[in-house]
Amino acid sequence: MKNAEKLIYQVCRDYWEIKINEIFYCNRISGAKPYLNSTFGDGTDFFNGNPIINYHFAKTGKAIRIIQEEPNPKDLEISSWIDKFDTDDIEAKELVISLQLTPHSEKTAFELIKKWIVEDYSSKKMERFIEVKLEKIEFSDYMTEQICLT
Repeated sequence: MKNAEKLIYQVCRDYWEIKINEIFYCNRISGAKPYLNSTFGDGTDFFNGNPIINYHFAKTGKAIRIIQEEPNPKDLEISSWIDKFDTDDIEAKELVISLQLTPHSEKTAFELIKKWIVEDYSSKKMERFIEVKLEKIEFSDYMTEQICLT
């Protein structure tokens, strides 16, 4: 990986950290700690975007993992799901958001994070919200595409 690509990657990671910590601060949420390793034994970053950022909340047993994908105009720009994360030290229900960073996907990601952490949606309620939210996005994208083709 070239130095310029590493710099861009670090800027993206810093951006996510700042924006998510802003949500935590504004909503008086504390105790968030990274739970996934994103470096090799020598401290060198994986630079693979999975995760670009992650937080675990021991008090609630919830976690957030953001996977930032390379931009690809032929792919969906965002997907999300609830997963179970379980190790010897941590057991959590994890909100996973995989996206290509665009203004639209960023807005959706922060909306999902707020529902999961700030509004404390249950797993079942969150799964329904994700389904409706992402279905709405896909339909909107489809309609835009149809309008542009006519």
